[in-house]
Amino acid sequence: MTRAALGVLSFAVLLDASSVSAASTPSADELALLALANEARAEAGLRPLVWHDRLGQAARAHSTDMATSNCFQHNSCNGQNWVTRVSRYYPTWSALGEIIALGGDPRALHEGWMVSAQHRSKILGAYSEFGAGVAFAQTAFGDWAYATEDFGDRGAIGLDDIPTLPAGGVSPRLGIDTTRELFVNYFHAGGGAPRAVRALVGSSCVDLARTAGSAANGTYGFDLRFTQSGCVPVVFEAIRSDGAIERWPSGKALLVGVGTSGLGCAETTNAVPTQNCGGGGGGPTPTPAPTPGGTNDQLDGLRVTMRPGRSDPDAGIVTLQAKLPSLATFDPTSGPVSVQIRAAQAAPWTTIIPARCGDESCLTPNDRGTAFRGSVGTAALSFTQAGDGTWRFRLTARRQTLDDVERGTVDVVVTADGTSYSGSAEAEIRGGRLTTK
Repeated sequence: MTRAALGVLSFAVLLDASSVSAASTPSADELALLALANEARAEAGLRPLVWHDRLGQAARAHSTDMATSNCFQHNSCNGQNWVTRVSRYYPTWSALGEIIALGGDPRALHEGWMVSAQHRSKILGAYSEFGAGVAFAQTAFGDWAYATEDFGDRGAIGLDDIPTLPAGGVSPRLGIDTTRELFVNYFHAGGGAPRAVRALVGSSCVDLARTAGSAANGTYGFDLRFTQSGCVPVVFEAIRSDGAIERWPSGKALLVGVGTSGLGCAETTNAVPTQNCGGGGGGPTPTPAPTPGGTNDQLDGLRVTMRPGRSDPDAGIVTLQAKLPSLATFDPTSGPVSVQIRAAQAAPWTTIIPARCGDESCLTPNDRGTAFRGSVGTAALSFTQAGDGTWRFRLTARRQTLDDVERGTVDVVVTADGTSYSGSAEAEIRGGRLTTK
């Protein structure tokens, strides 16, 4: 059992096997639990599990029963044996397992199960299908999530039946904090490493790194700091080794609620991000197609300051100045602007400025197109062209959560107008803040 800070989750109530309807659609957090189970299985070299609607209905019915009846046990609250209950939804099984927890968001629930040998053995068991159910109830400790995971096997799922992207998630999906964990499972039976795995976040493209398992059977993720608030659509995309492009979820996008204005976000939206992040194709090609613009190691005059908040860990400040090369044409309003700073051994700090803020560009150009300025959330940035044609980039981001900084090499990547510019500088600590020399 694990107890942690809660996210907010809407869920459907399904109490018996005869009431199958659209209300049985799995929630975002239930699918995130599948993605996390597959993350653990990939790390152990096991095939991923596949969502099964009837197992999901059985799990949700039990979570709802526990939440409404104030009981916490595998058997139904009326005493019915758990195997009998699950079998009503999922007959003709050859293997069956179940775990339950009382706790918080998907990551907290999953980590609580994984530290228990008994629960871990179910997640890593000889199963092929999966269902999860989450329901909330008021307890003496506040609102808590009752969670159930049901595992099964009917001998019906072969390797070719496993989707390329079995499941993904964002944890927590809703919250005031701006940092979110993005993660998605990738599986390609008989295939090699993917050409790319990324998340389409609003109008931006965010590359994901492999965090568990192998290249062809693993989980890819990234801890992203959102710069915009409200309801932000997120879709995961992979380009397989044969050039096929796969997306999850199919035909819709998850909605991530950032800040107080995002606490009431729906779980999904039909307004799916449509940007082309590069690569892919209808069939096999000998090499991956390049991302438009490529990468240039031409980020000069680099000056970086990272000052963690002293009394408030979320009150850090990041400032960056750098010079981009002379460019014949340059339009930072053509797409999102992203900045990544990796300082010594600390986790990378990343911010993404979307191309559009409502109906307007987030950056406002002057009449001659030689200066672009804008502010989004806590970040303010500008591009200004000098007389020699080079471009000066400035960024200030306030109210940032920063790790403790330490001296060492600072690597910076600025992406604008489809091209990434990188540079490095040595930094030292002055007055508790990291400053490049």
